[in-house]
Amino acid sequence: MRKTLRQFALIALSLAAPLALAGEIFEFGGHTYKIISKPATWEAAATAAAEMNLAGKPGYLARINSARENAAILNAVMEHLTEAQRAASLAEDGSETPFIWLGGSDKTREGQWVWSDNGDQFWEGDFNGKPVGGLYTNWGVQPDSATGDEDALAMGLGDWPEPFYDLGRAGEWNDLDGNTALAYVVEFSDVTDLRVAIEEPSVGAMHSGIGLVRGWAVSSNPIERVEVFVDGEYRFDIPYGGLRGDVGDVFKEIENADLSGYASAVNYSGLGKGDHTLLVRVTDAFGSVKERTVEFGVTRFEKGFISADDTVELGWTTQVYTLGENITILGATIGRGKYDITLQWRTSSQAFEIVDIKKR
Repeated sequence: MRKTLRQFALIALSLAAPLALAGEIFEFGGHTYKIISKPATWEAAATAAAEMNLAGKPGYLARINSARENAAILNAVMEHLTEAQRAASLAEDGSETPFIWLGGSDKTREGQWVWSDNGDQFWEGDFNGKPVGGLYTNWGVQPDSATGDEDALAMGLGDWPEPFYDLGRAGEWNDLDGNTALAYVVEFSDVTDLRVAIEEPSVGAMHSGIGLVRGWAVSSNPIERVEVFVDGEYRFDIPYGGLRGDVGDVFKEIENADLSGYASAVNYSGLGKGDHTLLVRVTDAFGSVKERTVEFGVTRFEKGFISADDTVELGWTTQVYTLGENITILGATIGRGKYDITLQWRTSSQAFEIVDIKKR
């Protein structure tokens, strides 16, 4: 039965990429966790965790210090892993239950359970043993070394074993053979240092014509994607890596922070007159995602594009007003219409931009 279920899961995984139900990355208590759905042995999982890094700090198989942390990890894993992924992460001890690897083991000395991040001992003995140093534990009727060398710590994603379910419940711990391939959770002793800023469009400002979407993003991990959404709809990806010495001066601890700019031309007039919301979503190589939004307005002529054949005549305007950073032109002829046009100086673009258009 166990082999059949595992084979079914592997076939399902090979036919199509499973739909993730929740993010693989989550935060709790100032730490970050990454769920790895591809099964691996305990040693391979521990090695892979140590090769990952977040904000310059290496990862390690998750260490659990409280009931709240235990519940947070269980809930995140259950929401993220698909049924097929859980079926591909079964224990091989007859329990017929999916498990995930955590960072504990007693491989050095039987019954001496320690956390792999720093060697803290948290348990001594078998299921009749006791916690060490007041550290949190959440064993089922475990550890029991039921199949021999069960030296690696795992969390159950369901009750076990069939058919009585009297040795452990979902979220409780079990000792398993470390050669079993299971999904696992990597922990990092920090949160992401991914930072994002939008500089154009300006917050609450009016825009028109051909302008820019621009800003910067920095992270200790390489930036992989910068996406732009307008009014909730995906529009395009922005090229990334523009020279930004000013950003590099602020984030000197982050490599290549001086190459953190993003920018792309956009036809604001094509969005339609009125209020709009722009969202920039940035993803780095670790998988961290940060979003920033800005509310702005668009003003435009009746035509979304003034061509070379359209009349543009300012010489017959009736009056020009100036006030602070604004210039207002009354009675300008644009195409077949007459308009009052207000221009405003924009420091960010070092130019005047049309910020108000009223048809006469």
